[in-house]
Amino acid sequence: MNTVHIAASEDYRRARAELLAAEEELRAAAARVTALRATLPPGPEVDASSPLTTAGGKPITLDDVFGDHRTLVGFHLPFDADHDEPEEAGARAVDALDVQVPWLRDRTALAVFAPAPPHRLAQLADHRGWRWIVPISTQPGELSDRLGIRGDDGLDAAVTVFVREGAVTRVHWHGPAELTAPLLDLLPGD
Repeated sequence: MNTVHIAASEDYRRARAELLAAEEELRAAAARVTALRATLPPGPEVDASSPLTTAGGKPITLDDVFGDHRTLVGFHLPFDADHDEPEEAGARAVDALDVQVPWLRDRTALAVFAPAPPHRLAQLADHRGWRWIVPISTQPGELSDRLGIRGDDGLDAAVTVFVREGAVTRVHWHGPAELTAPLLDLLPGD
C-alpha cells in the first residue's frame, strides 16, 4: 500500500507516509478501546420494569424492548417533551442508525429513546422516513433522567448499551453519542 503509481513529489510521499503511520496508530488505539469496553465489569443495575411508551402509544417496559436479545443498544435522542423538533445532529444520527438495523438486529436489540410524547416520535419517524428503528418515549417514566441524559443545557445525545443477565438488567456502557465506532464494538464480549 506504500506504492503510489502516479508521479508524486517527495513532499507528498513524505506527508503521505506520515499520514499512513498516524492512521495505523489510530486504528491500534481504537482496537484497544474496543477491547477495554468489551471487558468492562458488570455495570449498575437498571430497573427493567421502567415504564416506557412506543411511538404508537402502547405502554411497555425496558425489558420488553430487549425482545429475545441479551443486549440492547439505546440511542438517546435530544427531543424533550417541550421541544418542537429534536436536535438536528441527533436526528441525523438516527437516520444513519436506521439503515443499519436490518444488519444489526440479529445480534442486538436497538431502540431510540426520547422524553418527547409518543405521538411526536411517531410524527418524527414518519417525517424522516425511518423504516427500521424503534422510537420509544421515556414517558411516563424517568429513564432519561436516571441515566443522566439531561445536562445543564438540556438533553444530551448519548448511547447506552444495556445487558440482560437473567433477571438483572445492567448498563454495560454509556457515553456520548459519537457513533464513529462500529456499533458491534460497543457490545460486551461473549
